[in-house]
Amino acid sequence: MNTYKITNITNLVGKRDSKFNSVVNIEYVDNRTKKTIVLKAGENVFLTVQSLPLSVHRLRIKKLIDVLEVSPAELKKSIEKLKPKPKTKALRKFKVKKPVIEKEKVFETKEPITITKKTTTRRKKTVE
Repeated sequence: MNTYKITNITNLVGKRDSKFNSVVNIEYVDNRTKKTIVLKAGENVFLTVQSLPLSVHRLRIKKLIDVLEVSPAELKKSIEKLKPKPKTKALRKFKVKKPVIEKEKVFETKEPITITKKTTTRRKKTVE
């Protein structure tokens, strides 16, 4: 069994071409069942089969897909790249000290405080 990397390259053909950014269907037989893979423009898929199916050969001749034979070591590397890496928590080595805010000192005055309020008579009130 060989593993092939099949890439849809319709995004690279001419912009005025009728097959530009088209979807490609790859049909193959697996255990007496016919299966279909749908590839959008720029996507790739790994296919493990005994020999390449006829639909792949047709698309390759029309230059709509690119086919590469992949070794098992390269396949493992590409699978490891696709796996998400676990996120590690950053450990704090030192405690962060919060800045100390001093309370404002309040000075009492013995002078009378005058408060002006807008009233119709416009009088000043003094509070002791």
